[in-house]
Amino acid sequence: MTTWIKGAPKVAFISGAGSGIGLQIAKALLSDGASLALFDLRVDDAVLESLRRGCCRQGQRVEVFTVDISQAASVDAAIDAAVGSFGAPDFAFNSAGILRTALFTELPAETFELVIRINLIGSRNFAAGILRYMKPGGHLALVASLAGIIGGYTQAAYGASKFGVVGLAEVLRLEQKPCGIDVSVICPGEISTPLLDHERQHGSKVTEALNATAGVLTVEQAVAGILQGLRKREFMITPGFKARFLRGMARKASGLMRWMTDKTLAGALADEQKRLRKLDQKSA
Repeated sequence: MTTWIKGAPKVAFISGAGSGIGLQIAKALLSDGASLALFDLRVDDAVLESLRRGCCRQGQRVEVFTVDISQAASVDAAIDAAVGSFGAPDFAFNSAGILRTALFTELPAETFELVIRINLIGSRNFAAGILRYMKPGGHLALVASLAGIIGGYTQAAYGASKFGVVGLAEVLRLEQKPCGIDVSVICPGEISTPLLDHERQHGSKVTEALNATAGVLTVEQAVAGILQGLRKREFMITPGFKARFLRGMARKASGLMRWMTDKTLAGALADEQKRLRKLDQKSA
């Protein structure tokens, strides 16, 4: 296992820690000895108690701070309270986010704005709150997505928000380097989380076919890859070989990447039309 090149965090602040990636990162940091301040709209009591039982050193603590990540004043107040309880964080990880998909022409403005507020404005709010306190040697990580590098079918709102998170992280990396603070941005493909479960239930089969190119990782697989990059303080972290390969293509051979995506899209649309025709025939 890769060790933390600058030592394991002692105090970690994690948003979106009630489930998915945030929860698994919290568990890993807990086993490395970090005290945790968790930020979310809600963290189940059973989850909190399980985390507290995982404390492995004297004085290690886990506390929850209820917050709406899209509201700057609420985030500032929660981070103020956490710093008052734990002291300044030496590691902070923002994974709060939502996924809503539809063809752009069918996507309500309210849904588009909601995704932007939580994914992009929420990242801004968390980073701004954290950087008021983080000291030299600290490490800030923001969760974006492979959809923040490669455009995705039916993902106008999600892609716009995640492209924004990648851009924000690029700027913060530059601005915080003279302050001695490292910044990472996490750009995974699909991960088997509640977000993906919602997408599978309500989303497009065409989107599913396109995204399958990068593969689907379990939360455990994804977090193992993410932690490997975080421990080395890499800037852009993408777990999974397929997803990393596509990220590289999108950045170094964008024309070829678009050609491949167009071919996959054409096939997926044809398959979807066949599926719908069969359903129509059955219902006739």
